[in-house]
Amino acid sequence: MASPPARRVLVLGMLAGCLALLPFLREDLGSSSAFLPVCLVLVALCDLATAGLLAARFLGLGSSQLLALSGAYLGAGLLAVVHLLVLRGVFGAEHGAVIDAGPQAAAWLWAVWHGGLPPALALALWGGPPEWRRRLAGPTARRLRALRLACGFVIAVVAAITAVVVAIGPSLPTIVSGDRLSDSGLLAAPIALGLDLVALVVVARRGRRSAIERRLLIVVATTFAGTALTLAALSRDTVGWYAAGALDLAGSALLLSVVAGGLGRLGVLGVRADERAGARDPLTGVRTRAATLVAAEHLHAQRASGVPLGLALLDVDGLRRIGDEHGPLAADAVLMSVARNLRGVLRDGDVLGRSGDEGFLVLLPGTDAEGVTMAMDRAIAAVREQKVGTWAHDVRTTASAGIAMVGSGDAAVADALAAADLALNQAKAHGRDQVVSPARAQVVPLRRAGAGPQRG
Repeated sequence: MASPPARRVLVLGMLAGCLALLPFLREDLGSSSAFLPVCLVLVALCDLATAGLLAARFLGLGSSQLLALSGAYLGAGLLAVVHLLVLRGVFGAEHGAVIDAGPQAAAWLWAVWHGGLPPALALALWGGPPEWRRRLAGPTARRLRALRLACGFVIAVVAAITAVVVAIGPSLPTIVSGDRLSDSGLLAAPIALGLDLVALVVVARRGRRSAIERRLLIVVATTFAGTALTLAALSRDTVGWYAAGALDLAGSALLLSVVAGGLGRLGVLGVRADERAGARDPLTGVRTRAATLVAAEHLHAQRASGVPLGLALLDVDGLRRIGDEHGPLAADAVLMSVARNLRGVLRDGDVLGRSGDEGFLVLLPGTDAEGVTMAMDRAIAAVREQKVGTWAHDVRTTASAGIAMVGSGDAAVADALAAADLALNQAKAHGRDQVVSPARAQVVPLRRAGAGPQRG
């Protein structure tokens, strides 16, 4: 996995390259009949392979995000195949297209592809309603059936798009006249560009924790840049047009390299290992401490070299006071409410278990210190901002968390637990309602003035 500085260099290098091309975007480089077909073939192969690998990871992890991402890439790969089949002159100008859908079909499929993939990736990061996500992540989920239904839905959508394009192909509005964008194309172009821009903002805000999410940000950025270069170039066979094709190919290959590199090892939690460890905590429904520790050892042993594994200890502030004031059943109800809130903000691949009488142990595979801090910031905010119900009262409470990264060696998990416990004690000593993390040079209180209960 590339380090944060390396990723910044990559993004800045791509941005600098695009800016350097601006003065030359419309210079004609001459026609190449093989460039677009070759790009489409390679993009289709990369996207379909990525869809298959993401589907395999979904079967192991049960993450609805992985299922949605697999569907998005399956659709993109199939659209690339259809685009290739309706493209004229692929097998020689005299043979026309494999599927005769009119002269505007290829341009419209390009617009659907570039305007649809980034929003689909942004939607995939959501993963669906929490109830769906929990059911798919459960050990009894029928994941193969869910995968078949998702693939069937995507194939049906692509088939419907193809059927519509073929049926009304000759009457499709003209967006490309000759090798240049028409007036209609110039009017419709901002729609695709706007969709890409919205998706870029959503992905940048929503997904920066795991390696896949960080690469998705670059993928959406390359698609946005490719769309912008194509529209700025106005015509085929120009510098901008060739650069856009290269960006499309780079974006497709990027996520494939990440998924293939971590297949079978990055964040794969064996269900059998979870079952061997003892089941679930009867009060909160999360894993027991023993089960969570077995999961931590499994994740540590199976992860690829250089893949981060974050660990956090989170305690509910003032739980003893709540028990003293309202009774032990009220304290149990608070723990149940906090566990439910945590499940709502954590990702499907994260592991949530009990750590003791007052708190929880969270494992975040494939997440660096910055990503773990971001995740626990959200968790602490969820506890602070939402009422935690008891059988007789609605109360508010806060939580404190300490973070550590699991290093290397046989004792790495134990060492990380000790470091996270020390960080948790520091969070409590500095006023609670905050996260102490290796990503921060000092304790940064998250509590706002007037927020949270009075400290007892």
